Amino acid sequence: MTGTFVALEGTAGTGKSTLLDALADELRERGESVTTVPEFADGSIGEFVVDEIVSGDAAQFRERALSLTAGALASVSYQAETEIRPALDEGEIVLTERFLDSVAVYDTPFVAEREGVSMEGALAEFRAAMPVEPDLTVLLTVDEETHRERLAAHRPELLDDGAVPDRRGERERRYRDLLADREDALVYDNSGDVSTAVAEIAAEIER
Repeated sequence: MTGTFVALEGTAGTGKSTLLDALADELRERGESVTTVPEFADGSIGEFVVDEIVSGDAAQFRERALSLTAGALASVSYQAETEIRPALDEGEIVLTERFLDSVAVYDTPFVAEREGVSMEGALAEFRAAMPVEPDLTVLLTVDEETHRERLAAHRPELLDDGAVPDRRGERERRYRDLLADREDALVYDNSGDVSTAVAEIAAEIER
């Protein structure tokens, strides 16, 4: 494979979707061939995961922890086989919103809580079997004020009102722990303007 695979990771409200679109536009203007891959796979595989997330709540996520984890892994691997690897083989830059690290942050912890079984080993084996691995993983973070402003504008249902446990800090710590010793990872404060973020991350991609 001769292309470059970049995964944007981060909790809700960190600007992944906005940055992915803007970054793709910038790279194309520079003459690069770019493929963008959505968070969930097309077709029935991705639809299952989306339906579970949209219709569920924290209690349901715990109850169906294993099936959600399996669905997330199926979605990611399907994208890797049908979209990401073919684009990389053509020499393209591939940008995706979330990859395997998000499964480790969002899904497998619920399995551990409900079943008392750590899936770290299984996830490591799954990662080793994947046909692709990001060349660069960018963990997007934002300050608290920016986070609340973005959720209020785009995902108000996720604002912490005391009814739902706020897992943002816990999940960001998990991301940081996962990426701590990886040379292919960048933690980026995305609290500023999009144009600055695009310029700086595009420079990292083209290094």
